[in-house]
Amino acid sequence: MGVPPSKDAESWTSAGLATGQAISQWREWAASTIAPIEVEVFDADSFSARWISHGIGQLRLLHLYAPAQRVTHTGTEGSAGRASPSIQLVYSRRGAMKTLMEGKSFTIEPGQFVLLDNRRFYQMEMRTEHEALDLMMPQPWLERHLPDPGALLGRPIDTREGWGRPLGALLETLMDGLDVAPLPRPLIAEQIGSLLALATGFEDTNTCTPHRGQLARRILRRIESDYADPALSPERVAEACGISKRYLQTLLAGSGTSFVQELNAMRLERASDLLADPRARSLPVADVAYRSGFLDPGYFTRLFRKRFGITPSEWRAGHPPQS
Repeated sequence: MGVPPSKDAESWTSAGLATGQAISQWREWAASTIAPIEVEVFDADSFSARWISHGIGQLRLLHLYAPAQRVTHTGTEGSAGRASPSIQLVYSRRGAMKTLMEGKSFTIEPGQFVLLDNRRFYQMEMRTEHEALDLMMPQPWLERHLPDPGALLGRPIDTREGWGRPLGALLETLMDGLDVAPLPRPLIAEQIGSLLALATGFEDTNTCTPHRGQLARRILRRIESDYADPALSPERVAEACGISKRYLQTLLAGSGTSFVQELNAMRLERASDLLADPRARSLPVADVAYRSGFLDPGYFTRLFRKRFGITPSEWRAGHPPQS
């Protein structure tokens, strides 16, 4: 069945449970954790399943051992049901996954992954026992690396060629090397995001163009690169892109966000990374705030608590974030 779960992982197995109880728990967990999906098990009499869940910064890595089954997104379009809204990276280690999404039919073979939106319809059918990784990524986090992830949904990508290779190697390593990783988990999440951008072929431009999608990506990239500048403003970014402040706000609003929202999110994520880095343990929290672009440490602490549910000092001490 693979390596045992690490000390901080959550896990579940059908072993020792009555068949009906095991299937019921499997379905309930999938609907509340992954998406509002309906699970149809093809051979209930021989049902056997297991999952292990790891937190990696804002990400959630699910390692699944599952029977032959069909899963169908049953929620309304645009709804993640009881699960958190996420973009899923579904990576097959063993067993093919025949997938239907937005009128497209394709198969994810072992060694391939695909991006899915857990708020949109999809159906996956696995005719044999299978093993997979399901990496749950909040869309605001992912858009720092892939500003338009919707354009990449439903496109199988091979981890045995091109830039998919290092991403595939990292995913494989995470399964048995997370506890001995040399970096804090939020920093590991950043490596995943960077490799995902390479593997999917995302291209950035050095100058803004009239295309709305490219402009929005350019704005987000500028926030990502200059977040530590306390003077960074929508006026400055708009000027750099050759557009008006009003048009910048319109572009971001069309993506369901705003300049202030994206800037604060970026600063808080970088601050959380710095607080978790053992190399910066002697750095006062106020200095962490300044280095992340916040001039007012009190304002930084209030935003941090609102975002993560705990103070910066509690985060540094290793307390888990609160929902």
